[in-house]
Amino acid sequence: MYYIDGQFYQLGLKQKISFFVISLIVNSFGNGLSVASSMGSAPWTASAANLSNASGLPIGIFLAVVAITVAFLNMFLAMNFNWPRLIGNIIFGLSFSFLVSFFANYFVSIGIHSLAWWLRIPIDFFGIWTIGVAISIYQRVNWILHPLDDLTNILRFDYFHGNASTAQMSNFAAAIGLSIFAFIFSHQFVALGIGTVLSFFFQGRNIAWSDKHIFKHLVHGDVRGN
Repeated sequence: MYYIDGQFYQLGLKQKISFFVISLIVNSFGNGLSVASSMGSAPWTASAANLSNASGLPIGIFLAVVAITVAFLNMFLAMNFNWPRLIGNIIFGLSFSFLVSFFANYFVSIGIHSLAWWLRIPIDFFGIWTIGVAISIYQRVNWILHPLDDLTNILRFDYFHGNASTAQMSNFAAAIGLSIFAFIFSHQFVALGIGTVLSFFFQGRNIAWSDKHIFKHLVHGDVRGN
């Protein structure tokens, strides 16, 4: 919803679609850029990369499996089994997986991964920052979310009293656990680095900052409804 001059206004369908498209593209862009930089991806993207490395299966399979599994978990945690929301979560997750692969391949093709490490660090940080901005936008719209970000939203307001940092770090802790699990079999970590550390400790703060400064009239509604 929008908050303007002391009044709350519900978003129309066209506004929801616009914000959804913007946030989906921005999020996929940021993840693709961080993957191409090879300086550390967001924890869930890194966990999928590590599971892929350990198993030899495409990363997209793990991104899809995680998205579907967490989509069902969200319905349980929110105590509201909502079929449209569940389907929206899954559609977002699958679309996101495709776009991340597209952007990552594009950035690799133009040589991002071949730049000097001191150039790739700020590129990676920018990618991580844009991910937080995108999460902030579609969590506030609360229409169609990636299941993992819907999970953060539910944890934030239903379990952690609105604290974005605690909710995000709890979410990411599970992702780090999956990477450690994959390490047991592969004996190596991939897609983990300074960008992952930045995401783990500061992405919640980034989201909270974006809530106040990016589309600042867009405010959180009820996390249990659309």
